[in-house]
Amino acid sequence: MYYFDYGYTAKGSTTVKSKSGSTRVKKAPSCKNRFHYITRTAHYCQHKAHEVIEYVKSGNMPSFSQSRPDLFWQAAHDHERKNGRTATSLVIALPKELTVEQRIELTEALVKQFTDAFNFPYTVAIHNHKGEIGGQDQPHLHIMYCERSVDEHNRTAEQFFSRYNEKNPAKGGAQKITADVRGKGKTIINEMRVETEIIINEYLERYAPTKIVNIKGIDVEVANTVSCLHHEDYNRINGTNLKPVPMIQKSLLRLDPNLKFDDEEKNKAYQVKLVERQRAINEVNQLREYNYFEMYQQQYRAKLKVLEKEKQAKKQAEQAEQASQRKVIADSTSLTKHLKYINSYADDIILWSKKQDEAWSKKDYRQAIAYMSNKYSSFYMTLDKQNLQQLEQTAELIHNDKCLLDALRRTGYESMTRDTIMIVNNVLTSTERKIEGLKNPILDKTTENDKNRDYQNDNNPTPDF
Repeated sequence: MYYFDYGYTAKGSTTVKSKSGSTRVKKAPSCKNRFHYITRTAHYCQHKAHEVIEYVKSGNMPSFSQSRPDLFWQAAHDHERKNGRTATSLVIALPKELTVEQRIELTEALVKQFTDAFNFPYTVAIHNHKGEIGGQDQPHLHIMYCERSVDEHNRTAEQFFSRYNEKNPAKGGAQKITADVRGKGKTIINEMRVETEIIINEYLERYAPTKIVNIKGIDVEVANTVSCLHHEDYNRINGTNLKPVPMIQKSLLRLDPNLKFDDEEKNKAYQVKLVERQRAINEVNQLREYNYFEMYQQQYRAKLKVLEKEKQAKKQAEQAEQASQRKVIADSTSLTKHLKYINSYADDIILWSKKQDEAWSKKDYRQAIAYMSNKYSSFYMTLDKQNLQQLEQTAELIHNDKCLLDALRRTGYESMTRDTIMIVNNVLTSTERKIEGLKNPILDKTTENDKNRDYQNDNNPTPDF
């Protein structure tokens, strides 16, 4: 569903009915005022300052007003016959998902659809403002066109709006091609609504095929289309149960919630209006959400399934991470138990781990580093007692200690850690060589023999660099 209003301006008077049921006669809205209203010119130049005018254009103007559309609509008001229709007026809601440039392109297509066939003079304007309820953009198109067809004959303003002379068109006014002349009558409104739906959907498919709607707190991506059907017709065709959304009175929507009066009675009366305003807004929002669910419940349920799968996947990932952490802890415990048999190294690891959890002073750091230095100084004798797996585990733990010492060095304890880092590096190198020797015993043996042979044959003095 989208907003489409069809109306017209005419010369003469119109009857207005008040809320009390009484009627009064007043002048009918004029096409010249309509022109100034949609283009925001003349006495309407400051009207609705919050509204943005995105586009204005006039076209198919006769020779007497080629570059002055204001003169054309003034002439229509002055010279059209009494009670004659001076302009057909359309107001069409445009998709807010389109950019300004895309809305202009869409407008050109709609204008072509409604004016080109009979070369009707027209003026169009795109207005945009923030909605009173949701604060979103509300772009809409105003089209006004005259049903007198512009032909090849040059006419004065007065002649243009005189009676058409079928036998000698140059002597009469421009031909007036109304809906009745076209054989459409009142059905033209429905035809124009259908044509508008088709054109808007073409541009949505091209530029914004999907949109996001919020249903029960969840953003759902749905196909972005409009329908010219009344909600009852839509329900009958699609099996839905859409409910009509009432229009809120502009006088209510435009109330300022922060406005205060010195008079207490005025304040009370104003607060009553504000309560009514909020009630109406809540009703509209609830009906819109209900209708969204009726139209897009299939997409909503599909989104729920996706969210549930994502939730399960996240839960499984968290469980896997927790299991991995438990395994690391278990492996660490098992490794600690195993290292208790490697002389006093396990005691060193346990003490070091305990110390890591405490806030150390500089004195604590010095004692811990000295303790580590002493332990690693006599650590070589333990390496020969370890198998390959034990050596690899030991190398990893030594590497961790080295990283801790490097971190201390970078934070300002370089002089304190220099000697211990050298000792730990030597132990790590020895451990890695032991590992390499167990992995490649033949290569290790050959290397050792080569070294012995080199020492035996090289009797030259060592160069002093």
